[in-house]
Amino acid sequence: MTTKSKLFLIILVSASFSSLAFAQDHSVKQSSPEAVVRAYTDAANRHDLEGFLALYAPDIRKFRFPGELASQGIEHNRDVYTKSFAAAPNLKIEIVSMISLNDKVMVHDRVTGRPDGKIADELTVYQVQNGKITNIVYVEQTVG
Repeated sequence: MTTKSKLFLIILVSASFSSLAFAQDHSVKQSSPEAVVRAYTDAANRHDLEGFLALYAPDIRKFRFPGELASQGIEHNRDVYTKSFAAAPNLKIEIVSMISLNDKVMVHDRVTGRPDGKIADELTVYQVQNGKITNIVYVEQTVG
């Protein structure tokens, strides 16, 4: 493991423990942003369309880096993911790493089981407010 990798891992672990300590010390009525993002990933892995969409704010906006609006609103996402889940029955999202700052959660994830047979590495920033995902900005790179 390189020095940079070790430093990133230390920062990531420290941020995770800091977030956990904050949640334990303060009674939080809403789910933490990290928990919302994990639930979102779990719902996607189960192909649970309604559970997946329930984590979106009604006016959810998704942006492809550097700022191109890719989708907006639950109904548009319902159409997109109904087709996407049907086309990729083996789709699996693995969270490689996660770091959070207030209502923002940045995730590096790996997507397998795509219809094109490629693996995608994604960097995604989620904004979570009141237990709902309000904005998503993502960068995707496919391999294979």
